[in-house]
Amino acid sequence: MPFLTIHTNCKVQNSEMFLQDAAQFVASELHKPISFVIVTLDYQPQMIFGGDKEIKSALVEMKSIGFADKKSLAKKLTDFLAKEIDAKERFVNIYFIDMPAQDLSINGSLLG
Repeated sequence: MPFLTIHTNCKVQNSEMFLQDAAQFVASELHKPISFVIVTLDYQPQMIFGGDKEIKSALVEMKSIGFADKKSLAKKLTDFLAKEIDAKERFVNIYFIDMPAQDLSINGSLLG
């Protein structure tokens, strides 16, 4: 059950296509069915990075039950997002959250 949340001050031209591409990316990288992937794009034009509102940036939360290779995923996700939202890699910050299965439910049932 991966959740990808992207807060950004970058205007995404085709947000529907972006969400589809991001969901496919997450499903592929985490080896999860796409039917379990949730992606949220939160456009925040008032967001600043380092005190500068002109810097195109993103604050990203990547949540999942376990990560096989977080280091590799960090690089790949950064590259993907920088390209897709037109931000420099150094301004894409990702917070990884490993969710315990016993703290997550689907359809009213805990997964662990």
